[in-house]
Amino acid sequence: MPVNTSEAMAGLRAHLLFLPLPVESRGATPLLPASVAIVFTGLLAVFLLARHLQSPWRYLPPGPIGYPIVGNALNLLDKKQFFSMCESYGDIAYVNLAGQPTIVLNAQHAVADLLDRRAGNFSGRPRLIFSHELLAGGMTFTTEGHTPRWRRMRRAVNEAFRPSAAAKYHTIEADKAAQLALALANDPHATVSGGYSHHYASYAASVVLAITYDLPVLNTGKDGIIDTVEHIARDLARAAAPGTHLVDLFPWMLIMPVRFAKWKRDAATWYRCTSEFLGGLVGEVKERMTMPPDAKDQEASGEARPCLAQTLVEEADRFGLSEAEISWAAGVITFAGLPDDTLNSIAGSETQAITLEWFTLAMIGHLDIQQRAQAELDAIVGRERAPRVGDRDQLPFVSVLDTEIYGEDATEFNPSRHLDEKGQLKPAPADTKDEGHISYGAGRRICVGRHVANDALFVAMATILWAFNLRSEGAFDMDGYVDRGVTVSPKPFAGKFEPRFPEALTILNEEVETR
Repeated sequence: MPVNTSEAMAGLRAHLLFLPLPVESRGATPLLPASVAIVFTGLLAVFLLARHLQSPWRYLPPGPIGYPIVGNALNLLDKKQFFSMCESYGDIAYVNLAGQPTIVLNAQHAVADLLDRRAGNFSGRPRLIFSHELLAGGMTFTTEGHTPRWRRMRRAVNEAFRPSAAAKYHTIEADKAAQLALALANDPHATVSGGYSHHYASYAASVVLAITYDLPVLNTGKDGIIDTVEHIARDLARAAAPGTHLVDLFPWMLIMPVRFAKWKRDAATWYRCTSEFLGGLVGEVKERMTMPPDAKDQEASGEARPCLAQTLVEEADRFGLSEAEISWAAGVITFAGLPDDTLNSIAGSETQAITLEWFTLAMIGHLDIQQRAQAELDAIVGRERAPRVGDRDQLPFVSVLDTEIYGEDATEFNPSRHLDEKGQLKPAPADTKDEGHISYGAGRRICVGRHVANDALFVAMATILWAFNLRSEGAFDMDGYVDRGVTVSPKPFAGKFEPRFPEALTILNEEVETR
């Protein structure tokens, strides 16, 4: 049959109406850009997934869920409850303190594993722009990162306080301990609630200033030195508190011109004045070092007793220390040793004064332990002279009293746990650096003055027990404490210091006069 061309064309046109039109005819985006978008989205998803899988935040230890913004910061209002809560999550816990990620170590082996064995990863310091970099000019080596300056200053101080070098301070420490005992005996207010704490604070200040600068005993202050040093340390500690200065939150503020930033001018003035003060203390030591040995005033002569500042001056070339580094290295040790709870923000260690308060409470609350320690002192030291640091090896029970106070078991005071069946010292637990506790820290940041601190605490405790019977003057709370920020002290109680025998105070007076 002949084909009807018109009908065929009409059918074709009708069929084409049901076919998809070419892309260009619909006004759509070309296929190539759509493919690129799909590929880009896929790559981005892979990147984000890989980043998530590799992020260290995925491996954070377990910890309590905090509140928005403040995190777990409110839990710190009750430290006892806070640490109990953290302990329930295991040896290592994570908390968020108002945006500051914090790891809490609840076991001694965790401290050793992280801070000792992996010290290269876990011994840094957070950046403290205002307090460390501006106020202190980067000179407080305890808050410095792993820099050449930190290595120089810490190495110099560490060598000056190593066990063999610390022996040269034994006479100073025994002298201060004897004067502490005399002050407790002669002050009628020492028996009132907390009245002894002033004398413990004076003892701590006297020891650290004598060891650092060879300054004499300071009961009421000498030319305001103690007050000045305490103000310096308090300013540094307050400046380091989180959120105190905006520049710590917004480091870009450092580029602000000085004329528009009064805080920069104030910090520069503070640093200059503090450096001059610390340099003056070292300068006095230098003057005594150059005085002829036959000078009439021994305190101003070359015969003055050794001190940290003298060692730093003599060894400056070997360690590559500048004048400013000498002054600030000695100053930081002074800040750490003074009995002010704000200072612990700089050093992180518990002060001698607070430790002596806990010691006094422990002796009053455990008369049997007090009497055993006194019996050991009578057998080894006798009653014709006061104890000395050199007696420590022959006084194992007395020597572990401070270890037990620092110890990890707060539920039972039992110094005998550190002795074997023959009454001799047991080896210290592993990973405690032979201390028996970890209160001095660990790793590269362990307290450089711990050997000197141990000597000073031992001779003070031994002298007090040798000279006095410690008794209570009323009720006392063995479990209560006062939160002082970084440290805690016992609740104030009235303690009585009764001379154990008539000659005790006379012997102490004679020893002070002849040293």
